[in-house]
Amino acid sequence: MSPYPLDPVRAVGPMRLVVSAYPDAAAARSAARAALARHLAACVSILPIESQYWWKGRVESSAESLALFKTVPKRVGGLIRFLDRGHPYDVPEVIELDIPRVAPRYLAYLAETLDPASPPPPLGGGVMRREGRRVREVRAPARTRAPRRRRSR
Repeated sequence: MSPYPLDPVRAVGPMRLVVSAYPDAAAARSAARAALARHLAACVSILPIESQYWWKGRVESSAESLALFKTVPKRVGGLIRFLDRGHPYDVPEVIELDIPRVAPRYLAYLAETLDPASPPPPLGGGVMRREGRRVREVRAPARTRAPRRRRSR
């Protein structure tokens, strides 16, 4: 059993980025198409990369394709399970990143694409409490100056 938690403890952002490396662009494209068809991700970007890593006691190097799956918190569990099951590697890299800030129009696109029945995401104007009342936004503390020093005469 791993000492690391499987669920994010403090993930609070409205978007998740799930990252996975594939042996080639064709495998990454296949995973992307399947995830998109199942509405587990709204968008997938595929990038060519060079990876260096430990494998069976040796440092290896290989060209790979990195797939960046953009999704919402509601879909991330299903996406991770889907990618883990169908991955061509023995030990697949499937990593979730919490994205705390997202442009409002992109966030609306994610919600429309992956969960059209949900209410539109809030677009600023304060933080909402669970009861639905607005809370004043938290401000950064004001800058302070050190007290003026007196010159000795």
